[in-house]
Amino acid sequence: MGTYKCTSEDEKGFLKNYDASKYERPSVTADIIVFTIDDDDALSLLLIRRGGYPYKGYWAIPGGFLNAGAESIDEAAARELRDETNVDHAFLQQLYTFGNPGRDPRTTVISVAYTALIPKNELHIKAGDDASEAALFKIKYDIGGIVFYNDRNTITEAELAFDHAEIIRTAITRLRNRIDYEPDAFSLLKDKEAFTISELKRIYETIKNTTLDLPNFRKTFLRNYVETGRVEALDTTAATRGRSARLYRFIG
Repeated sequence: MGTYKCTSEDEKGFLKNYDASKYERPSVTADIIVFTIDDDDALSLLLIRRGGYPYKGYWAIPGGFLNAGAESIDEAAARELRDETNVDHAFLQQLYTFGNPGRDPRTTVISVAYTALIPKNELHIKAGDDASEAALFKIKYDIGGIVFYNDRNTITEAELAFDHAEIIRTAITRLRNRIDYEPDAFSLLKDKEAFTISELKRIYETIKNTTLDLPNFRKTFLRNYVETGRVEALDTTAATRGRSARLYRFIG
């Protein structure tokens, strides 16, 4: 988008004398829910432990403030993702804007939340400047809500910073709803150039938290992706559990 040009002397005068202090100017953050499938085929997400106040020591989703006037909100999200994961080519899907009063004790802060689906082998996690630690957490559903855990920590929704539990719940719900009509699952494949139907099915099952019937899944996959040209069937096979399975390549 080009720089706006005034169309009249009256407009130039209006803009010159415009008083921006008449309206409160809230801070804006870009926050990213990074989903992956771990080595145990469990849906996991990236959390960082906050190194400063507020919520010092609490776990949160990665993100940061927009450099107003110097970058777009999409660029801010890509920057934060790169800082936390060393990934600079992931597809960021804008999720929702969160702006309830009081969601941040410092001031009025509007968060534009994004989701990023990244294979675990592409993640190179590091804590950013304002974080003391960064780690992947498995997602487990419990009677009291969602529990996030790894080998060192177990935390509940109530133990997350800000309103990040609400943001994560929204992201999970959106991911589950989208996966039946959008190719999100392909972003989590270890190799989009050569994968089996069973590999893709496991990703669907992990995201939907259910078991799927293989013949029905294969039928839907062939109809929605292979027959439409979005996926190409390769002439090679892979050995899986003593049997040969056809390999496919995701085109887009």
